[in-house]
Amino acid sequence: LYRCVDIFTPKERAILQKYRKENFAEKELDPEVRRLMGKCPLTPEEVGLILRAMGFDNSTRIFLAAGELFGGERFMKPFRALFPRLENHSSVDSSEELSTKSQGLLGSAVDYMVCLLADIFMPTYDGPSNFANNLLGHRLYYGFRTTIRPDRKALAPVFIARAKGKKAGFEEAVRRAMLNTNFGGPHERVRPESFYTNSWPECFCQTEAKNPAHKCPPDNVLQVLHNQLESQMTSDLEPQRGNRTSSMER
Repeated sequence: LYRCVDIFTPKERAILQKYRKENFAEKELDPEVRRLMGKCPLTPEEVGLILRAMGFDNSTRIFLAAGELFGGERFMKPFRALFPRLENHSSVDSSEELSTKSQGLLGSAVDYMVCLLADIFMPTYDGPSNFANNLLGHRLYYGFRTTIRPDRKALAPVFIARAKGKKAGFEEAVRRAMLNTNFGGPHERVRPESFYTNSWPECFCQTEAKNPAHKCPPDNVLQVLHNQLESQMTSDLEPQRGNRTSSMER
C-alpha cells in the first residue's frame, strides 16, 4: 500500500512515507507502474464499481470484514453511495460486546464466520494475508462457494483510464477483465498459489477417480468406519486368545 500513494492526500502520503522509511528499505517505484503490475489493493470505490459492472445493484447486502480504513470515510463514501446496505461486525452487534471482550478477537471471529458462510466472498487484496487466504481455502470445503478474485493487473489500465476521464465502455471493459477470473470452482494449483488457499485436488475425493486412493467414501461412511473399527478390535483380540489357549494346553 505504501508504494501506491497516488490516491492519498499530501498529509496521508507524508504519514505513509514516514512509515516506509522507518520499516522498509528505501526503494523508488512509480505508483502508476506499481498499479499496472497489479500490486496495489483495490480501493472501496473500485470494488463497488466492479460489483456494479457485474450486475449487483444497490439492494445487495454487503458485510465488510475490515479494520479501520486508512483515509477513513472519504474512501467509503463512494462505496456507500453504490451499496447502502453495508454492515460490519460493529453494526450487527450494537451492545459493543464484540469490541470490549477478547481484545477484539471476537469481532475477528465474527468477520471470519460471516465471510466463510456468505453466498459470495470477495477479497480486495490477496497478498500475504492469512485471513483472506485461509478463507479462500476453507470455502472450498463448503461446496466450492462462489469467490470473486479480481485480476488487479487486468483491471489496472481500466481504472487508470477512468481516472483520466475515459468512462465510455468502462463496465464492458471491467467484465472483459473478469472473464478469466476463477469464481471458486475446482482448479489446479499453480505456483505461487498457496496450498492453504487451494488444496484441490489433494484434499478432495473424486466420485470417478482412476486412482482408488482418490475415490470418495461410500454414503454410509459412518457404518463403514464402525465395521472397520470392530474388525480391528477383533484382530487385536485374536493373539490374546491364542496366548490363553497355549497357556491352558501347557
